[in-house]
Amino acid sequence: MPTNLRKNYLGYINRQFYILIFSVFSISAYPQVCPTALDFDFKPSQPGNGINWLQFPEFDLPFNIVYGGPSRFASSELMFKRGYTHFSNPNFIHLIPEKNRAFIQYSVANTNPAQPWMTHKSPFNNDLNVSQRYWDTEITRMIAETNGKDRIAADIFVFDIETQLKSDDSILVLKNLSIVPQQFRSLSNQQFIEQYKRGIQDLYGKAMQYVLDKGKVTAQNISSYSDAPILNTFLNIQGRSWDAWKSDKSAVNYVCYDFNKNQVGGLAYNSQTFMTPSAYFYYDYPHPFAGEYLSYLLFQIEANRAWTNKDQMVFVWGKYSFNKEFVLRNIKPWMAESMAIFPFFAGAKGLWLWEDPTITENDMSNYEYFTKGLYRLSKFKNMFEGDYKLIETISAREYNQTKKPIWRGVQKDNKLLIAAHNPNAKSDTEEVKVFVSYGNFNREITLKGYEIFLCQFDLSLPTAIEPNINFTELKCFPNPTSESISVQFQLKSSTNFKIKITDILGRSFYSEEVKSKELIFDRLINISDFKVNELIVSIDDESSKVSKKIFITQ
Repeated sequence: MPTNLRKNYLGYINRQFYILIFSVFSISAYPQVCPTALDFDFKPSQPGNGINWLQFPEFDLPFNIVYGGPSRFASSELMFKRGYTHFSNPNFIHLIPEKNRAFIQYSVANTNPAQPWMTHKSPFNNDLNVSQRYWDTEITRMIAETNGKDRIAADIFVFDIETQLKSDDSILVLKNLSIVPQQFRSLSNQQFIEQYKRGIQDLYGKAMQYVLDKGKVTAQNISSYSDAPILNTFLNIQGRSWDAWKSDKSAVNYVCYDFNKNQVGGLAYNSQTFMTPSAYFYYDYPHPFAGEYLSYLLFQIEANRAWTNKDQMVFVWGKYSFNKEFVLRNIKPWMAESMAIFPFFAGAKGLWLWEDPTITENDMSNYEYFTKGLYRLSKFKNMFEGDYKLIETISAREYNQTKKPIWRGVQKDNKLLIAAHNPNAKSDTEEVKVFVSYGNFNREITLKGYEIFLCQFDLSLPTAIEPNINFTELKCFPNPTSESISVQFQLKSSTNFKIKITDILGRSFYSEEVKSKELIFDRLINISDFKVNELIVSIDDESSKVSKKIFITQ
């Protein structure tokens, strides 16, 4: 995986994506369910003490949650009553019921003797008979490990192939190597690239079909690790517009592309019943890229959802990967908790918590923070059952660019479940305000530090309990402006109120308490020193509130 840094785009907010609060709105007293405190005493374990599964009450979720961590900290009897549905470890997998087994076949491209696919990720000049002999050995091993007698016995079966060159430039380097037969090296560059991609896809598909058929794999859930239509990308999320990510076929992983039909498909893709995208963690706080972890995670799900209607089970981790500066350190607690919650707001149907089984680190507290997130989500599990709607007013790709606090929603019947988090907070105490809008629902959420906000609102009653708005239409002009702005409105009755001017993050630029005896308010406010692109003017008398969005020209 590449580890070089990319440019940190800090540009100002793109107006077209911030559609949350562009017009006057009133905040009503929507009934809500926001359990801010856990109903048990959560205490992350100290290093060396394993995972305290017993501290969690029993709960379940309508998703598949796979435990793929060190087996010495696992307890299937306890875990399966605390959100987890499957266990993945070849040493102990035969001891649990088949319906709870998740199995990975590693090193699918390995052979003895080694072939070009294994040594150079080359599809040229491979002997399929050599590969089949290796796959036969693997099938025998997997049958023994799953105690399947004459078949590979698991509920979830995932291939781990990962043996392809991903960029055209890398493929063309292969063209100059002597291991590639002359007949292929004589092709034009474009012909060679296409031949390579077709060849690798063919190897993927044949390997998967051979193991599935001869191994008599009865699992109903089949996938190939991270071989999703959109390949894992951290460095180039902003390299395409969101529309391009959803429509440009050059963004699609060629292993999942049907060259004959010119669309997502092919033998390898069609062999899979679900997709397994992944999102690694590269940077620890306070590194300026660290806060991108959540937009990056959500992007992997959203981008793949644009190309496939197959369910997604996302591979997630408790440690940083690849980057020498941070590799194998535990990710932050809020990262572990948020990755147990937010993927489902992006449409994921499962999570596979995986860790390198050779790691000897004993600090497993992140598994507890992850389980804490699952437990919090379980309080609203009915929101993810049956028919429900994902609420995404801003794409993860845009969040990745703007670095703004992230919110996502799930709407079902007359309920709206909101998750919000500021992954780019500068401290545990920093406060920002996030404006959430859906239909007639409008809400200002205050996030403190890195907290994971999770709250359910009842949308069926707002008109019945609409507060008495004391203000007529708020007028702010000129709009856009660069020097000053005139704020005008009428009051139905004399009252005390506050006038505030903030940016989209809730940072205050102007605040005034007004004790008004007049029913008409008209104030000219100088904004020439406010170095932002957008402002929000708010009038609030504690019982009602109106706001207006202002654009600033430089």
